[in-house]
Amino acid sequence: MNRKLKFDLDIETNALLCPNPNEFYSRAYITEDVVDNYRTLPGIKSATKLANVTFDTLLKASTCSFTAPTDSLDAVDVDVCPLSAMAQICQFDIEQSFLSLQMAQGSNGDFTVASFMNYYWNEMSLQIQEEVELIRWQGDTASEDDVLSLCNGYLKGLLADATVIDVNNTTVTPTNVLAEMTKVVVALPARVQRRKSELRFFVSSNVATAYEIAAASGNTQTYITTPLALTFLGIKLVVAEGLPNDHMVLTRKENLIYAFDAEGDAKALKAVNLSDTVAEPYLRTRANLKVGFKHVNGAEIVLYS
Repeated sequence: MNRKLKFDLDIETNALLCPNPNEFYSRAYITEDVVDNYRTLPGIKSATKLANVTFDTLLKASTCSFTAPTDSLDAVDVDVCPLSAMAQICQFDIEQSFLSLQMAQGSNGDFTVASFMNYYWNEMSLQIQEEVELIRWQGDTASEDDVLSLCNGYLKGLLADATVIDVNNTTVTPTNVLAEMTKVVVALPARVQRRKSELRFFVSSNVATAYEIAAASGNTQTYITTPLALTFLGIKLVVAEGLPNDHMVLTRKENLIYAFDAEGDAKALKAVNLSDTVAEPYLRTRANLKVGFKHVNGAEIVLYS
C-alpha cells in the first residue's frame, strides 16, 4: 500500500531578518582582495604582540670561528579599535515607500519585507566596507571627522616613522604619472625591488585613472576592448580608495598589518523589530566589529605624499 505524506513548514517572520553573517562580514571587511594585499591577523579581541625579526648578512666564509651576526628580534604591539555600525528605519517610512504592496495588511502587523532586508544588509555591508577603507588609510584619532577619528590608519603611522622612505608628491596627471611612479619604485631598496611577487603598489583613485590613460595611450586596443591589467613593472597595483588624491605606497604586503576580530562577529549581527519589545515602530540593526592597522619594517616602505 502506498502512503502519501504531506509536510507543512512554517517559517517565523523573524528568520527573514537574519542575514548570512559570513556573507555579510566577508563583504564588509574581510574580502578576498584584502587577504591578498595585506598581512591579516584575525581573532584579535583587544591587542596582541607580533614578532618581527630582521636578519643581517647570513652567509660567511667557512672558518673554525663563529662570527656573531647583528640580527634583531622585537615585538610589535598591534591594537584593534572596537566599532559598531548602527542604523534604524521607521515603520511609517517603510509603509510610504515602494515596499508597501509587499507588506501585510494592518498597521500593527509585521512590517519587515524579506526582499528588502536582503537589499538592506547588502547596502549596509558595502557602506561599512567604504568607511573601513577610509579609516585604513586616513584614520586619525585626533581628527574632527566622525569616521576618521574612530581609529588610527596606516598614513598616520607611516608619517611618524623616520625610517619610512619619503618621496614628495605632486599633482598626478596622465602626462607625468609614469615618471612619478618610477620615482617610487627607484626609491625602494634594491634588495626589496626584486621581490615583485610580494610587493604591492597602493595608489589613490586619481593615480590609478591617470595610469590607465597613460598606459593605454600607446595601445588603441586597450582604449576600446581589452581591459588593462593593473601592474607596473611587474608589480601588482592596488587601487586604495581610502588614500587621498596623489598618494602612493609601495612595500611588501607583509609590512602592512590588518588586524580584526571575526570569530564572534556572527553572533553580534542583529536586527530587532522594536515594536515587539518596547512598542516603538523601528527596525533597528547593529553590527559589531574590530579593526586595527599597523606597519612594520619602515625601511622597506616608500610613501609618496
